Amino acid sequence: MTFVKNFFIEEDLETILGWLGINYKKAMKNRIIISSFFTLVVIFLAIYFKNIYIGISSIFIGIGYYKYQYLSVKKRKNKMVAIKRRMFPSFVKKMLILIRTNNIYTSLIKMVDYTDEPIKKYLLELIENIKVDKTIKPYNEFASKMEFREAYQIMSVLYTFSEHAMSKKHLFSLETMISHLYDNEVDEIVENKKRMLWLYPNFCIIGMLALVFSLAIFMFVSIMGEVNLG
Repeated sequence: MTFVKNFFIEEDLETILGWLGINYKKAMKNRIIISSFFTLVVIFLAIYFKNIYIGISSIFIGIGYYKYQYLSVKKRKNKMVAIKRRMFPSFVKKMLILIRTNNIYTSLIKMVDYTDEPIKKYLLELIENIKVDKTIKPYNEFASKMEFREAYQIMSVLYTFSEHAMSKKHLFSLETMISHLYDNEVDEIVENKKRMLWLYPNFCIIGMLALVFSLAIFMFVSIMGEVNLG
């Protein structure tokens, strides 16, 4: 029952679509229309060929495509998170250079010219929010869009710099955090490459086994056909 509930309800879909800037109601409407279209096409084929199995498959095709769209959105979100995770350390490293000669707010404004999407959009929002809210809230909102815990710690330190004089202790703390982020990112890239190196030969082996198995079935069917003819 839990599996069926998780399969169809997709409780995080509205949050993910909002995070990607996609209208939930419009997306769901398009999703249902497209899934229904594919289902109807297969049903018409079943009627044309008078094949009940094609008709039954229309249900699975409709549900499968409906679910595929959800998985596609999830994949897009995960890809975006990975991009931000790679970009964020570089963003903060540039900030470190600027805050040595500028205050935090001025540094953030100057960073707009050196920041790419998707972080640039969040940076512009941060600058606008700081104008009306001098608390840590805008910094935390920016960190929440990075989707990982270390961002909160780093933005908290930047907020401290904006409120108080920048100390060597806090500066060293920030540099250490960035160093850890870079190390974690390098480790993750290495692990992904190891995983791919492991999967590639295994896929080759599976492909060869599938080919051998297919040939064996073909030979068996051919031999049985000759025996029956005999």
